[in-house]
Amino acid sequence: DTAELVFENCRVPKENILGEVNKGFYSIMRNFQNERTVLAAQSMGEASKALELTLQYVQERKAFGETLWDKQTIRQRLAMLQAKVEAGRQLTYHAAWLDSMGQDCVKEVSMAKAFCCELVNETMYTCQQFHGGFGYVRESAIERMVRDARVQSIGGGATEVMLEEISKRSIIG
Repeated sequence: DTAELVFENCRVPKENILGEVNKGFYSIMRNFQNERTVLAAQSMGEASKALELTLQYVQERKAFGETLWDKQTIRQRLAMLQAKVEAGRQLTYHAAWLDSMGQDCVKEVSMAKAFCCELVNETMYTCQQFHGGFGYVRESAIERMVRDARVQSIGGGATEVMLEEISKRSIIG
């Protein structure tokens, strides 16, 4: 939840204090790198699954006497999405590695979060289109995946926040 909690005149016994007094915000900020990396990774997992379902669908679905897979445009759009998802996966691995090495990686984690969480939505919308009318039916897996993916670009810091984090760390001099 994102609601504000205010405790006035609240006493906490010393043995129950987590971290340093009046430094809770900084503790939360340290966790953001982990949360954002997980969201990037989760997004690439979701995108990969959507591509898997869509590749299976277009290879089976016939329209105008041939499968959708026989259409060059469809094959090429799906191939480009596969390349982008792999790029997002590698970007996420790199950000996670930097974090595991204890390096300052706010910029790289923000890049992974922004790129992957926007890419999962691009992937979902494209896959939904290739499923045709069935992609909009509540009973289809892809329809649910499209709805679920939307939150990725919001949770853990919206894409615009990630882009500002990247920008702040891109100033030379």
